[in-house]
Amino acid sequence: MALDASELASIQADLAEQVCDKTCVIQRSAKSPDGLGSKTETYSTVVTTKAGMQQPSSGLLSNYAYRLESLNAWHVLLPYGTNVLEGDQLLIEGQVLNVHVLLDPHSVPGLTPVLAAELKP
Repeated sequence: MALDASELASIQADLAEQVCDKTCVIQRSAKSPDGLGSKTETYSTVVTTKAGMQQPSSGLLSNYAYRLESLNAWHVLLPYGTNVLEGDQLLIEGQVLNVHVLLDPHSVPGLTPVLAAELKP
């Protein structure tokens, strides 16, 4: 059974409203010349949105153990279509998370799921 565009948009809006309860700032790195022959990495905000967070399942952790190792990982859910890439930083309630895996595609795209791990200072 196929969904038409308006049904899908309604499902996506409902899911985002119910699941995404935390403010999330997505930052992306850029490297620029520092004048000394090397490049300086800086992060700038791409978008501020809402996000939902949950502990990843053991199966999900097992599938991506090679990427996450022993990091403190989170399954982060963002509104569908959010501009997020591997390597981006998510700032959520005082935590800084690094996006390790984009969990796409899926049959009915309701949210944009990612695996992110906490960065330690």
